[in-house]
Amino acid sequence: MQVDDKQHLNTKKQILVNAVSSVIKELVKNSGKSGRKISQEYDIGLGVISKLERNLVSDIKLSTIWKLANAFDISPLEIIKKTITELPEDFNFYD
Repeated sequence: MQVDDKQHLNTKKQILVNAVSSVIKELVKNSGKSGRKISQEYDIGLGVISKLERNLVSDIKLSTIWKLANAFDISPLEIIKKTITELPEDFNFYD
């Protein structure tokens, strides 16, 4: 993989993570619970929630998405659907 290709993928990955972070930040806000409370109740690292809210993560595990979905009483698919609405139109990793 060439340097330009790798940089392009990293840029796309960051766009995706930004969208996920935006969704999680809104879900935490709407839950009426603090990140600390969610962390304690659902065995999610407080650092993970805090970094997601501040858009400081470089990637996110599917298992974390699943735990967060449980915390917000929604399906993981709902988080993914909400994330898609935050992405640029026709977003994909390979243009």
